[in-house]
Amino acid sequence: MYLRITFLLFYLLCMGIYPIYGQEISKSYCRSPWDIEKVTTCVIENHPSFKMESMKLYEIQGRKKIANYFFPANPNVSTYLSNRNASGPPNVLSSSPAQANNFQLMVTQEIFVGGKREKSIQIADEEFRTQVLRLETVRRNLYFQSIANITRFLNSKREAEVSFNLYKLSQNLTMLSKARVKEGIAPGMDESLAEAEELRMAKIWKNAHRRLEQIKGEVYVQLSLPMDTNWDWNPKIEIIIQIPSNLDQLLLLALENRPEINLTEREIKIALLRYEEVRLQKIPNLSFGAFVQNDGFNERVVGGQVSLPLTIWRDFEGESIVAKSKGDQANESKELTSRAVKQEVINALSNFITFKDELSFYDPDKMDRSNSDLENLSEALRLGKIRVIDAINNQRILVQTKLNYIQTKNDFDLSQIELIRALGMSIDKLTIREQK
Repeated sequence: MYLRITFLLFYLLCMGIYPIYGQEISKSYCRSPWDIEKVTTCVIENHPSFKMESMKLYEIQGRKKIANYFFPANPNVSTYLSNRNASGPPNVLSSSPAQANNFQLMVTQEIFVGGKREKSIQIADEEFRTQVLRLETVRRNLYFQSIANITRFLNSKREAEVSFNLYKLSQNLTMLSKARVKEGIAPGMDESLAEAEELRMAKIWKNAHRRLEQIKGEVYVQLSLPMDTNWDWNPKIEIIIQIPSNLDQLLLLALENRPEINLTEREIKIALLRYEEVRLQKIPNLSFGAFVQNDGFNERVVGGQVSLPLTIWRDFEGESIVAKSKGDQANESKELTSRAVKQEVINALSNFITFKDELSFYDPDKMDRSNSDLENLSEALRLGKIRVIDAINNQRILVQTKLNYIQTKNDFDLSQIELIRALGMSIDKLTIREQK
């Protein structure tokens, strides 16, 4: 049912909505206010891969029209005009003239024989269905790619914000260390240690900012946004997936649902149809002709003819070998795709389970306590309840824990997206809750 609905949708898209000659489509979905649906639609509809695959449907529409021609070629019209003279001495007893003007007009038409036209129509129809499936495959991959990029972008923004706040804490720690050294209640080494820790935090912050700018550029390019645009969309996204509880069936599920597998199966079918079409070429097409002429000396002639080529020198065996080889390659392509799908599922499932378990280690109470401890470090150092070296070590541990949590959360979100894509499950199995 899903494939039939998709087929109808893209058929209507190509027949009436999408511009034939690459004209600009409406981009009302590429403007604010933004939401997940508008972002993914904008990425998909603006992507050159999706546009190219859409345009190929028009190419196949042309092939379908070619296949529906009733005759393999246009009729051929030929004529000649000649002058004939009698040879030998003139015969006084004959009433025929000594010379005559002869002409002939002939029309010939080649016709299909052996079901070649029907086979061409069958191939064109199968190519169209295959292209629709290929277009759906591209659309699906672009959808999950856009969701993954948006997730990375939003998580990178939070990482950059957290890193900057942590950097400000280290600056405060350095300032307090300098004050203690100046008052003579701490050795001068404490100031150097605090400055070194501040430099380390500055590097962490700058690296987080660099990663943010990189993923931001990728998102802006996908959305076709100017680089100087202030994209103020900053929601909190919660990703929830639904997968079967029996993990042993996931590989089988992926092989049944992934559109790439169905695509290779259709390519095998097309290769088989092309092989059958080549075999039909051994049956020569007939050509029928009709002519009118005046022959001899003013004789009126009306006639017809039938001709066919002899399959002697070119027996189409070479073409048959090529077509059969294409079919064998299509079978191996399916096996190669199946292996790639299995490996993607194994990797996605491994990442999902690992990151899910890893994320469970970060208890919310522990994370709240770590945040509170980070905020209280400066106060403890100011009151002399902790040494500078201990404050630096504690800050380093707590900072790393906080950054590890952000990274693990990002990895877990991406693993959920990748698992749904790898399993070939429908998009509605991926629940995205947007909280502004």
